[in-house]
Amino acid sequence: MNQPIPSAKNDQIGFQFLVDTVRTLRDPGGCPWDAEQTHQSLRPNLLEEAYEMLEAIENADPHALEEELGDVMIQIVFHADIARRNGDFDADSVCRKVAEKLIRRHPHVFGDDDKLDSGEDVVDRWERIKRQEAGGIRSIVASVPKALPALAQSAVLQRRTIRAGLPVGNNADTTPIFLERKPEESDDQLELRAGQFLAAAVRAVQDLGVDAETALQKVNSALRNRVLRAEELVKGTALAELDDQARDRIWELAS
Repeated sequence: MNQPIPSAKNDQIGFQFLVDTVRTLRDPGGCPWDAEQTHQSLRPNLLEEAYEMLEAIENADPHALEEELGDVMIQIVFHADIARRNGDFDADSVCRKVAEKLIRRHPHVFGDDDKLDSGEDVVDRWERIKRQEAGGIRSIVASVPKALPALAQSAVLQRRTIRAGLPVGNNADTTPIFLERKPEESDDQLELRAGQFLAAAVRAVQDLGVDAETALQKVNSALRNRVLRAEELVKGTALAELDDQARDRIWELAS
């Protein structure tokens, strides 16, 4: 006998409706394929749906974005249901924990801290709170996934190390300099020119028989390891909290 269709009642709409639908699919008598999925088996699906969502954003298509966001949410709910059946956590605890984290890391909105005037100030405070939550010893590269594509990983690693005050990419002899924005150049035009610049760099290294992805991953790994060595040298002090002279000395020692 088929399972009853979950009802989208007033007290069971939106996210909870989706949670109940997935639960029905994975319950006995539901869908065999859905029931046999695991965290591991769903990894390719999550990656694929995330890229499809990014494509909808790139195409500025709100209808496609709505659908793709839903597909990403399906993946989240599936993982939460798998965890619930394993006795680990459930969709409610996922939502509650992330909401509590947002509240905790925005004391300028939900607490008594002074209001902040810029996004940069917000990010700085967010990072300080993260370090405090980790006992002050959280690495600035701890949450950068090694599985990220090389270019995306490079961007995140460099952004975090530069924010900490480290002189990453300041060597003009080894760092190619991209031309400054041209007068009257739009964001789209600048982005296209930047892409052409990167494509030319890829072609140049490929002409030498070098795989660009592998080469950049090696640089990423070297940067990650140097940051970790620097953090080890300061023994729990945040690099961002050192003065410039001390930070430069530690960065040199970590090379």
